Amino acid sequence: MKFPKIIKKNKKRLIAYPKNTKEVSNIVKFSNKHGLNIIPLGGETNRVDGTKAVQKYKNLFISFSKMNKILEVDTDSLILTVESGVTLKKIHQKSQSKNLFFPVNIAPSDKCTIGGNISTNVGGLQTLKYGNIEDHINGLEVVMSDGTVLNYLSKLKKDNFGPKLWKIFCGSEGIFGIITKANLNLKPKKKFITTFFLEIKSLNKAILLFKELRHQFYDYLTSYEIIFPIPSSILLNKKSDFHLIVEIHSNEKNNFQKTLKNIFKKNLAEIIIIENNLKNSWIWKKREELVHIQKELNYNHKFDISLPLSQWKNFILKINKFTKKNTQFTPYFFGHLGDGNLHCNFKVENELKKDINILSEFIYDLTLSLNGSIAAEHGLGQKKNMLLKKYKSKEYYDFLKNLKNYLDPKKNLGANKLFKS
Repeated sequence: MKFPKIIKKNKKRLIAYPKNTKEVSNIVKFSNKHGLNIIPLGGETNRVDGTKAVQKYKNLFISFSKMNKILEVDTDSLILTVESGVTLKKIHQKSQSKNLFFPVNIAPSDKCTIGGNISTNVGGLQTLKYGNIEDHINGLEVVMSDGTVLNYLSKLKKDNFGPKLWKIFCGSEGIFGIITKANLNLKPKKKFITTFFLEIKSLNKAILLFKELRHQFYDYLTSYEIIFPIPSSILLNKKSDFHLIVEIHSNEKNNFQKTLKNIFKKNLAEIIIIENNLKNSWIWKKREELVHIQKELNYNHKFDISLPLSQWKNFILKINKFTKKNTQFTPYFFGHLGDGNLHCNFKVENELKKDINILSEFIYDLTLSLNGSIAAEHGLGQKKNMLLKKYKSKEYYDFLKNLKNYLDPKKNLGANKLFKS
């Protein structure tokens, strides 16, 4: 097989570095002709083996490192047009330079790219207020499995001239097509940001406080994060209760601090630190440290779930009973209580496969029995590609599989992702 010049071959993998959409289209046509499995590469920050080579396939990686341009900032329409290799951090910086902001924020923003963010429909630290990334897209440009380029880019807020087909590419992890450009909706930047780091005695009290804050500050409450006692104690190097991160965005100069302090006091939440408009936030740095500590101390059996708020206490009650009975499992929990997303991480003593399977089945069955989701924000990738068939309805699974077969009949996009190939 003779490779085009744009495709480079090294010992580890076959990789292409397109500079524009036309080159992506040509690469896809070449792959389609020669039966190559395409794996798009952004910042490779995903946690479910979404960019891992599939062993029984001939894999071609497409790096978007050279498609990293911000093409336009339309301050009239509040729309930013970008190529899919632009990092989330660069998008934040460009938006802020125009006194605007893009309301999606996840921890590795300096590495992750917008194409990957959209294909996994990321949520992050401000989902409570602003929703997932799909809520901030105003159209995409996509290369289909045969190399056809579909331009769904639009700047219109109201446009019902046919269904918005581009939406199927949000959260489908690249199995239907390859995102090359995006129109992102921006928002006017709030003048004041206040972040509180609180300690509180119980999950029940944390939930009651959240309900009160949500009721009184619905338009301003952007983040409500929870850290459970085990990670809190490790993070702060002292025995700790639950900790909360509460963030308020507004144009009010004092940012309602007097009222908020009274609410915290009434709900027995102790204020540890308050930060105002800090670029280098100690609080958010500590939140990022949780993930590094988790890896270092081997709490590496990760479950990315979401639950209705009404089921959080029930879930934790059953987890506590389970870990008391099965002492080989040590939990390390934190998450976005405000949007229902809980990161359930465990250390498993001796790493026995039998125990890992017991743990996985327990978490999945418990979460679904409480009307939750077992893939909240990290997607399925290859690591969890058996879960759709096992846990979704046959009708859902068959519909998705048929759609995949129609859009990618030669199966050269994202083999082994979402479905086992």
